[in-house]
Amino acid sequence: MSQSTEVISCPACKHLLRVPLDWLGQSVQCPHCRAMFRAPVRGADGLTEPELISRPIRSERTPSNRRLDPLLLLPAFGLMFLGVAGLVVGGWNATRYFGDPSEAKQDVLQMIEESRKRGLGPPALADPAEQEQADNDQAEQMARSLRMLIPLFTVVSGLVFYGGLAMALRRHYRMAQVGCILAMVNIAYGCCIPGLAVGAWGLLMLNSAEARAHFGK
Repeated sequence: MSQSTEVISCPACKHLLRVPLDWLGQSVQCPHCRAMFRAPVRGADGLTEPELISRPIRSERTPSNRRLDPLLLLPAFGLMFLGVAGLVVGGWNATRYFGDPSEAKQDVLQMIEESRKRGLGPPALADPAEQEQADNDQAEQMARSLRMLIPLFTVVSGLVFYGGLAMALRRHYRMAQVGCILAMVNIAYGCCIPGLAVGAWGLLMLNSAEARAHFGK
């Protein structure tokens, strides 16, 4: 008995299909990914390659119906947590420093004193009055810089949160990547170590084939 079907591979998802011989050379829809392609024909050297006509429907139109991998969901919530924490701390510091500029100076003076106790930074001057004046000048300069950086830190925290939200909702793939990168480089509020871990994990997951499929990539 002659063979009445041929086993071919879908050019979109590589799923193996068994098609009747009289379908060769005709348009066929893959039942697995719903892509349309032209079935190969048999020549002297065997079957030709199938020709893709339309892209898969599942990956482009219904990514939200697929269950999100927990390994992608965990860094998404990690980014959102870091973003909210940064926004809360940034809002609190903005209220203190802009409401009373001396608050920023006092915080910097305390930081300088703690650093000196730990043996960090330049040694103390012999004259206490000169040391106090030098500390005040340094604290004033650093306080001005700090007040300028607080809005920037707040914006970065907001983008980190939005990156995690984009990852959880499977939308705005590029913004999810940006949120991961900003979490890795953000050294504000002492979040550099957890931000580095969560951001690197998120980038690794976003580059996986499954995560790109969730975003319709």
